[in-house]
Amino acid sequence: MRGNRPPVWQRAFWIGLFSVFTLFGWRCSHRETTSEPPPSLPLKKVVMGYYPAWKKADFGHTKIKFEYLTHIAHAFTKPDAAGNLVVAPDYRYPELVAEAHRRGVKVIMSIGGWGNCEGFPGMAALPVTRAKFIGQVLDFLKANRYDGVDIDWEFVSNPTEQRDFVSFIRELSQALKAQDPPLQLTMAASSGHYYGQWINFEELISCFDFIGFMTYDYHGPWSDHSGHNSPLYLCGNDACGSLNDTFIYGLSRKIPKEKLLVGLAFYGQSFNCPELYQPFSESLDYSYADVAGLLTGGWIRLWDDCAQVPIARKPDQSVIISYDDGQSIGAKCQYVLDNNAAGVIIWELTQDYDQDQSVLLKVVGDSFAKTE
Repeated sequence: MRGNRPPVWQRAFWIGLFSVFTLFGWRCSHRETTSEPPPSLPLKKVVMGYYPAWKKADFGHTKIKFEYLTHIAHAFTKPDAAGNLVVAPDYRYPELVAEAHRRGVKVIMSIGGWGNCEGFPGMAALPVTRAKFIGQVLDFLKANRYDGVDIDWEFVSNPTEQRDFVSFIRELSQALKAQDPPLQLTMAASSGHYYGQWINFEELISCFDFIGFMTYDYHGPWSDHSGHNSPLYLCGNDACGSLNDTFIYGLSRKIPKEKLLVGLAFYGQSFNCPELYQPFSESLDYSYADVAGLLTGGWIRLWDDCAQVPIARKPDQSVIISYDDGQSIGAKCQYVLDNNAAGVIIWELTQDYDQDQSVLLKVVGDSFAKTE
């Protein structure tokens, strides 16, 4: 039978060719394996991170740590008074939606936002404009594969708007729940009764999947004294509120814990004064990444054991910044766990990105990771 074997040079050729194809196939297989995303953490709480559309050029979807999220609230579109859905040219981001879905994360369209709500009263005032707007919202969600809507009307502020908000939310909820599969409805709510008095939470809670309280901006340029941007607890006889106060307020308005989200700030507020609870003349926003850079450059970190949040102080004591870091974010996540709240909202996902890491978001994900 040896006479039927090919010559040695032919056998060497075919063996070599087989080896090349085997190695190539292994490398292709290896590339496919390593290109798969890291497995998402099975989170036991809702983690809804806001992603501003205007940050896309500087912070694309490839930087988002999807494994630490359950929802992305894509901010913002808005209504006009005639009932049209207004979508900025750079808002659509199909790659963001596709990657989120590949990672098991829902994407909801956030409508409104600060300085973006002038069209709400007119749209909500009449059945015809409400119906027009809701129809356009549904068309957009279906065409772009979104999983629901987040309403961020800042702020409903009089009896007429209060009445119209009830009608709008009821009709929007009915339309979303009629879809197959049903689409989600969430809301970003103010942190206290000043604006909360105009929202009929008790009447509307069945319409919402979640209500996220914006438990930040307790102090800022609008304040008459310096203070914490997002304290966990109220301190120093300050009447401006805290996350704990807002959580208690939400429960008093009959919002069940399983629908109540509290807010985490990935930014802080500065004040040109040496201490908390003092007069100031200037207040500016700083991202967590900005503050981390200042601390590396010589600013001093101080911890407020009562409020459970840090401040950063300039070496000459002319400026302080109230912000959140890993310790305070961890304390707030523990508060959510201890009080059986539904989870958190985050403003916003680009602000804690420091040295190629989402520093604070990782704390959130690790805090809520299922261990069993």
